[in-house]
Amino acid sequence: MKETNNHKNKTSLIASIVVIVAALLFAAWRLGFNPFSGSNEWQWSYEKTIIAGEHKANSNPDIIQLKNGCYRIYSHGVGENNDGMHNIYSYYSCDVSNWEFEGVRIKKAAMPAVVMTEDGKTRIYFQRGADGMNGIVTAVSDDGLHFTNEKLLLALNEGELAGIKSFAHLELVKTDKGFRMYFDETGLTPQDFEKYKNNKDWQWGVTRIRSLFSPDGLNWKLDPGIRIDYEQKPLDLMQRAGSCTVIKEGDEYHMFFNAGFSPWEDTKWWKRMSWSGVYEAVSTDGLNWEIIDNDLMRGSDPKIIKMGDKLKMLISEDSGGESTRYDGSNSIVIYVVR
Repeated sequence: MKETNNHKNKTSLIASIVVIVAALLFAAWRLGFNPFSGSNEWQWSYEKTIIAGEHKANSNPDIIQLKNGCYRIYSHGVGENNDGMHNIYSYYSCDVSNWEFEGVRIKKAAMPAVVMTEDGKTRIYFQRGADGMNGIVTAVSDDGLHFTNEKLLLALNEGELAGIKSFAHLELVKTDKGFRMYFDETGLTPQDFEKYKNNKDWQWGVTRIRSLFSPDGLNWKLDPGIRIDYEQKPLDLMQRAGSCTVIKEGDEYHMFFNAGFSPWEDTKWWKRMSWSGVYEAVSTDGLNWEIIDNDLMRGSDPKIIKMGDKLKMLISEDSGGESTRYDGSNSIVIYVVR
C-alpha cells in the first residue's frame, strides 16, 4: 500500500512539473515568435465585465455620453428571437457598471457608429444589406431611442466605394475639418486572389483598414490609399487588420485594431493563439499610421472613450476571452489605462 501511494505521489508530481514546464515554454515561445515589438506608455488592464451575453446583442459596441452625463451603448446581434437577422440594440447606464437593456433601435442593421450632431440629435451610421439597400446607411433620432432612416449614403461597389465589394466595422472620428470614417475592406481583391489563389490558408480573403472623409457627415469622399494593410510590416505574417477605434490625445491619433487570422481558416493554430488580438498604431494626421505596440489584449471590436480623466476601452469577447461571436452572444468588458 505504501509503495502504491508513493507511486501515485510521484506520478502526480511529474504531471505537475510537465504542466508548469509546458506553460513556461509556451509563454517563452509566444513572446519570442510574436511579430510585433515595442511598447507604449499606455498599459491596459481588465476592469470589469459590464454586460453579459444573454440578450445576444453585444457585437461591435459603440458608446456615447449623453447631455445628462449618462452613457448609451449601441451594438448589434441577432437578438433574443434568434431569427438570424442582425439588428441594432441599445443599453443605458449612469454609473457605467449597471446597464439597462433597452431593446431594438434599428432593424436589419449592423456595425453601428454613433455621433451627436450639433443640434443635439443622435445619428447612427450602419451597414445594411436588405430592403434594396447595400451599403452605408444613416438614421437620426431626437431622443436616441426612436430612429428615422435618412438615406443610403454610400452604395457598395458604386461611386466612392467602387471596387469595394465588402466592408464592415465603421468607426467615426470628428476632426477639425469634418469627419473621418474608418472601415474594413474585406474579401480578396483581384490582386489578392492572383497572389494567394494557390494558398488554402487565404481562401477566405483578407481585411485591411481604409477611410472616407466628409466635411458635414453626409457627403463622403474616399481617402486615397490604405490606413492599415494586412501586408504592412509587421502584419505581413497575418491575414486581417480591422475593427478599429480611434481617439486623439494631444497631437497624436491612437488607433486600436484587431489583427490576426480569419476565424474560419484552417490555418496554423499556434499563429492564431499567439498573434490574434488587439494592437495599437499612432498617427499625426489620421492617415499615415505606425504600428507601435505588442498584443495588448484578447477579444474583438475595441471601442475607446474618455470617461472623466481616464481612458477606457470596451471589448467584445466570449466567455473564453476570444473573438466575438457573430450572433452577438458575447460579453462586453471594459479595460482601463493604469
